[in-house]
Amino acid sequence: MMLHVLLLQLPVPANPALNTPLAAGYLAAHARARLSPELVTIEILPRAIADHAGDAALVAQIVARAPDVLGMSLYTWNSTRSLAVAARVRDAIPDIRIVVGGPEVQRDNPWVLWHDAVDVAVLGEGEHTFCELLDGWTRQRAVPEVAGIAYRRAGEQRITAARPAIDDLAAIPSPYLGGLLEVPADGLQLVEISRWCPYACSFCLYGRDAGVKLRSRMFPLERILAEIAWGRQHGVRHVHFVEANLNLVPAFRGLMEALARDNADRRQAFYAELRGEHLDDAVVAMLAAANVATVEVGLQSANPAALRAVARRTDLARWAAGTRRLRAAGITVLLDVILGLPDDDEAGVAQTLRFIEDEALGEYELFMLQVLPGTALRAEAGRYGIVAQPRPPYFVLGTDRLAYGRLRSLRHALRLRSGIDPQLVEGLPAPHADALAADAARRWAPGDALTSASHVDCVLASTQIADAGAALAAWIDANPACLLDLYLVGAPPAAAWLRSWRDGLPYTPGYLDGVAAYQSPAPAPTGVRVSPRLWLVVPWEYAVEPADYGDVAAIIWQVVVDSPDLPLSAWRGAGGAGLLLTCGGTLDAMAFAAAVSQAQAWAAALGVVIWVRSPA
Repeated sequence: MMLHVLLLQLPVPANPALNTPLAAGYLAAHARARLSPELVTIEILPRAIADHAGDAALVAQIVARAPDVLGMSLYTWNSTRSLAVAARVRDAIPDIRIVVGGPEVQRDNPWVLWHDAVDVAVLGEGEHTFCELLDGWTRQRAVPEVAGIAYRRAGEQRITAARPAIDDLAAIPSPYLGGLLEVPADGLQLVEISRWCPYACSFCLYGRDAGVKLRSRMFPLERILAEIAWGRQHGVRHVHFVEANLNLVPAFRGLMEALARDNADRRQAFYAELRGEHLDDAVVAMLAAANVATVEVGLQSANPAALRAVARRTDLARWAAGTRRLRAAGITVLLDVILGLPDDDEAGVAQTLRFIEDEALGEYELFMLQVLPGTALRAEAGRYGIVAQPRPPYFVLGTDRLAYGRLRSLRHALRLRSGIDPQLVEGLPAPHADALAADAARRWAPGDALTSASHVDCVLASTQIADAGAALAAWIDANPACLLDLYLVGAPPAAAWLRSWRDGLPYTPGYLDGVAAYQSPAPAPTGVRVSPRLWLVVPWEYAVEPADYGDVAAIIWQVVVDSPDLPLSAWRGAGGAGLLLTCGGTLDAMAFAAAVSQAQAWAAALGVVIWVRSPA
């Protein structure tokens, strides 16, 4: 039996340029090396489609290719959307086989494992398993009995024997060198170093089921360098090493020396995760010479009780010294603090912040604890009174030390302290800067290119909103995981009416809604609705109070710029999300451009947005 296989990985919503489908590349490369092309053809959905198409367009593109097998890589940011797309594909192609794999596929994550759209879920590393599945299907076996899968037979849920970790990664062909992956010049190349971690932090999946022995769980250095050279030849400037502890792998010195030589022009910048306790002067000098420009060093907490609870072994004094060496060398350091760890409380969080300040470690990024499927922490959650979202992003919603209200207050205070708007939803795409550039409002035309993307703008006169409801509802039904920015121009509707109208639109909670959970004053396991995102474009002279629209819409002041002297103080006092600047008749194009630049610099400092309608 001949099989046509289509592989798909959907992107992080706010940054599709980073969506390099490395796992799909491994599957395709390994299957092509093992299976006859006369029996199996494999295609990875092009990134122009996977990264940017809306739900309806994705389904149409998949169905048009008529695959016999659809394989999907599932991560926290795409699993909800991927499975919804899979269900619609099955409606169109009833006899398709749908296979899922990735970090979301875990024995303790039944909503994925036994999803109605899934025929086979691959547990653990997928290269050998997927290859054996395809081989069995070419031999007309309904579901081949291979290790490392979950499936249903006659309504019974079955999980086969666990598959051992691959003992020699060198046997997996490179998808880059095999021409299977496309990486745009402005994108990110993922280069995997090993599948190993000597640590066992209970909140993390790195190295799980792989043991603490490296052995041959590292890709050969020659291959790693060849993949980096491939990226250089293809104009890729940013390379992310997929490795939890780059400075601990045996190939570290050889890799750094080769990069210092081959990247002497510093055309490529590298991102790495490091173990801070092992960063002496020599190691940091090698990183700097290779242009490892950005590094993540963790921390998570400086509260010994919290560190013990998550089995994280950290020598805080050595870790701090290593981190300071990185900063002194001019390397950008991403320092992570996790809020909601077991056995952490307000005093423990304060201890962590004091440690960062006392050790002169600079800025930090705050993350809410994610109780990820497959982790030891998920199994131990009850011991610590941890309540978490049942679906992505699996945020903690309370512990025995910190109830939801205290977690929310701490998050709010710490984000303010870091200069981040507490109401900002992490990962929510920014509004398109050109959304209001046209003089005429965009007409809502379902089916055209404007409505086929994963992030769509619609500009209407505020008087059109009631009549547009049916068309908007139909689009949302067809694209439930996509972001709609709806701009209403003119006198705004009453806030209560607008809220009621929005709440009447179709709604299926998704990943970004889950990320927005902490916008709610009470625990919201499925999150807070983020789409459609409503913007009221209001003439400057109107008397409108942005606070009246609260969580339903944001105000954009439409301002006619007729002087180079901008009323910045008045704009700031008015509040709102930003301004739409249009050119008055007294300014030429050059003077208007200068005013726009001044306004944009002012807005960036305040965290507001400037839209521009340029003169004709």
